[in-house]
Amino acid sequence: MKNKNPILKIFTSTFGIFVIVLVIIITIIFPTIKYIKELKQDIQQIEYESDEQYQKIKLLKKSIAELNTIQEKSEKLKTSMINRDDAIKIIQELENLAIEKKLSQNLTINEGALDSFIFNFNIRGNFYDTLSYLDALQHLPYYVIIDAINWTKVDENTVSLVFKATIFTK
Repeated sequence: MKNKNPILKIFTSTFGIFVIVLVIIITIIFPTIKYIKELKQDIQQIEYESDEQYQKIKLLKKSIAELNTIQEKSEKLKTSMINRDDAIKIIQELENLAIEKKLSQNLTINEGALDSFIFNFNIRGNFYDTLSYLDALQHLPYYVIIDAINWTKVDENTVSLVFKATIFTK
């Protein structure tokens, strides 16, 4: 056998080591790096989805906690509206209230927007009786929105009260 040149031995040894390292890098390290990057993306995606679910659960818990309050308020709102068919009953109730307060009342009703009735009031009587009438309107079991109120002195003891009121219907 021939003795090989030492430089050639070093070169072939170095080349062999380089090929082995290159094979290790290509077959083990690159796939591992790719796998680690995919894991990182998966972890970030899971983190994002978990945070999203946490926010939804937090909002759901808040909604559940407020549900009773909302139900109570909606019940109050339902009772503050009249049935559409009860217009005659409401007119009678307002007429009886005027008689009870010793007032002369002229009342007209029109259909309003958004499921409501618009009542036009023209009331005559003593100033304190008209104030008492307005206070009684405030304490009715349904919500009365008063617009454009106008007081006029008719004589020494009599005032005229003209206003519009809206009452919402179910």
